[in-house]
Order: sequence, then structure tokens, then C-alpha cells
Amino acid sequence: MLNDKLKAELQIPFGDLCSHADCAEKLRAFKKIVTVGDITTYKVVRAGIVPDVCIIDGITMRATVPDEIYHAISTEPRTVYEVDNPPGSISQQLQNAVSGSMKNLGRSLRTRIVVNGEEDLAVIPAVIEAPLGTAVVYGQPSEGMVIIVTTREKKEKAKRLLREILRQD
Repeated sequence: MLNDKLKAELQIPFGDLCSHADCAEKLRAFKKIVTVGDITTYKVVRAGIVPDVCIIDGITMRATVPDEIYHAISTEPRTVYEVDNPPGSISQQLQNAVSGSMKNLGRSLRTRIVVNGEEDLAVIPAVIEAPLGTAVVYGQPSEGMVIIVTTREKKEKAKRLLREILRQD
């Protein structure tokens, strides 16, 4: 389990917090987009933006995602990785799938990572592995979405967080 200090840090937006509509507008400027979370992916897709990589788990706020939403985000043809990842952790399977999806991103192949467990912390390996300038987007419950533009500084912070999370396991 994550310690209280790490939980508190992870609750602070890691990038630009914006409303769903504002985020959709901002995302149009990016060539490469990674979404983390079912509702985030759905909102981005509904705005007419197709993420290059999406990481989903079929769960939102500890409840199963409605069929309409899950169908909208899980049926488009793309490379699919299925991985196990327990809540509050980042498994090696998840890290490998994120790494593989970023290689696909470089070849302009779209990827979906379907997580059995929880995908909440997948944003961390996504920031580490994504090319510089990629938008990594995730949901901030009851507030909107967060866009992280991958920079060297964001990658270093994500690496530090990953080390701390792996120490907790």
C-alpha cells in the first residue's frame, strides 16, 4: 500500500488541470496523445480526438463503466495489451505494456492497454516512456482532466514517483 505522504502527492494534479471541454480544445494542438482512464478516454473520443494510446480498466470510481462507454472506448481496431495490475501499484506487466505501446506510438500504431485491476497509476510509466512533447491525459475526480506535457522535468518527477511506489510494494 502507498504511504500517506505518497498518496497526498499523487492527489495533486501532475500537469494542467482543466475542464473536459477546455482540455479537448488544448489536446487538438498535440500530435501524440495518451489517455489514462475509461472516462477520460471516453471524453476525449467524444470530443472527436482519437488517442494514440489509451489505458483502461472498465472501472470508474470503483464501479463498472456503463456498457455504452466501455463499447465506445474498447472496440476500435488497434494493438491490444491485456495486463494485471493490482490497485495502488505499478506491475512489471503494466510497465512492459506501456513501453511496448510507446514503441508502437513511434511507428504510428494505435494501442489500447486493458488492465485487469487498476490503471490509476499508469500515468507514471506513461510519462516516463512517452516521447517528449506528448500529451498524457488523466481524470482528476470531480474536477476535470489533467494534461501532462512530457518534458525532461516531468519524466524525472515520474521516475522518482515510480521508485517510491516500487519501494512500497
